[in-house]
Parts: sequence; structure tokens; C-alpha cells
Amino acid sequence: MQYLRDPERIRQQNNDKIRELVALERFTPDQQQVVIQMVDACGDPELAQHIQFSDRAMEAARKAIKIRNNILYDEELVSHALDDALMYQEPLSFLGKASVISHAKASKQTRAMTAVDYWKPYMAGSIILIGQSATALFRLLEILKEGAPTPALVIAAARGFILAEPAKQQLWKQHRDLGIECIVVDGTRGGGTLAAAAMNALLTIQQST
Repeated sequence: MQYLRDPERIRQQNNDKIRELVALERFTPDQQQVVIQMVDACGDPELAQHIQFSDRAMEAARKAIKIRNNILYDEELVSHALDDALMYQEPLSFLGKASVISHAKASKQTRAMTAVDYWKPYMAGSIILIGQSATALFRLLEILKEGAPTPALVIAAARGFILAEPAKQQLWKQHRDLGIECIVVDGTRGGGTLAAAAMNALLTIQQST
């Protein structure tokens, strides 16, 4: 069987095919790079219809990456899907912290949600990746309203059929009032690989400038 083996040619042809299948006209060139990587990560061209960028999301991402601000994430799958070759620092989550585990059990709430409270010292100007947990996103919005430091960008790709959609809708509705930029995968779609794909694309864009 004859098939492509050159990774660069495979990548280029894959991206060209995505451009054929996906209506990218409503996105800026930089946004298109993010959308293409996210579509590639899930293998579904229809995903592009469900990705929203706030007005200054790309600008906020560039600035945060340029000055090497913190990267925070909600679930381990996000970390596993980040490209180590692009990362400028170790991303933070606190999911495995003993006090997070014990508090989550005692409070009967998710560890991802509990860990959000440990983000506060690291949140100012950060990029936050929500790839799995709607409860983490809800808690993030709560602490921001309570006066927690403001992140530069939230990438919200929580998935699920109960809480994910309303959590992301709430972020989109409130992001201007909260003073944050965001990239949101609306509806029930999402996952850690999508949040990581968006972050990998942002890092690639910054490195190419």
C-alpha cells in the first residue's frame, strides 16, 4: 500500500483538507490557525461552527504568552495533550494536592472545582484551560465575582450534557463585565484535547512571530 510517510507533508495536506471542509471566513487568519488545530484534534469539521472568540482573545493570548504568564488547567487530560516542545513553563492544576483531595471528598464536590480555589495566587494575567470540568468553570466565575485576580484568557471547552453548556453560556455572557477574554466551544461539545489544541495553536502562533 502506498501512503504518505513524511510528517510535514501529512500535516500540510491535513490542514489543506480542513480548509476545504470548514467555512473559515468569519475568523481572522490567527483565529483560523486555532480553529484548524481544534478541528484536527477532534476530527469533526462541524466543530468550527461552535467556536467563539471574544473581541480581544488573540491579543490577550499573545501578550500573556510573550511575558510568560502562568497556564492553569482543570483536568490531567489537558496537560497530557499540551505540546511540551512549545511550552515555556510547567502548567499548574493542583489536582493531586492532598488538601484538594480531602476537601473535595469532605465537601462532596469535584476535585477540579476544589482546585480552582488554589489558583488564586497564580491567576493574574494567566491563561486558564477548562477542558473537562463545568464545575471548575462555574467555580472560576464565582471567585472572579468575589474579586479573584483576573486572568488574561479563558479557553472553555468543558464537555457534557448537564452543566457544560450553561457554564460556557454564563462565561460568554459575563466575560466583558468580568474583564476577561475567552475562546469558547459552545454546546455540549468539548474535551481536554480541544482546550490543549487551542493552547498549542496559540503557542505556535506566538513562536512564529
